[in-house]
Amino acid sequence: MNGWLKALIAVTCLGVVIGCIGYFIVVDRRYAQNSGKVARIKLNSTYCHQRLAQIRLGRSSANDIPVIEDCFVKGMVRQSDVVDAFKAGIKKRTEK
Repeated sequence: MNGWLKALIAVTCLGVVIGCIGYFIVVDRRYAQNSGKVARIKLNSTYCHQRLAQIRLGRSSANDIPVIEDCFVKGMVRQSDVVDAFKAGIKKRTEK
């Protein structure tokens, strides 16, 4: 009976160790995936703000409205920023 009990304890310990290793692998993969998402969001946010800066300077292009609308829907720019940029862009273009 002693041998059987020792084997049961050894198998249980092995299962716990393997479970912990598996847990840490899953957590690490999720962290890596979330890091990639955060990096993409920052990149998209930077792109949106660069587009607004170009609009502010009066340099608009044909696809500004769909791009900025997408940025707004995703929460990367505020409505007031969009309105201010378009107003400033219109003012710049009419000054020329």
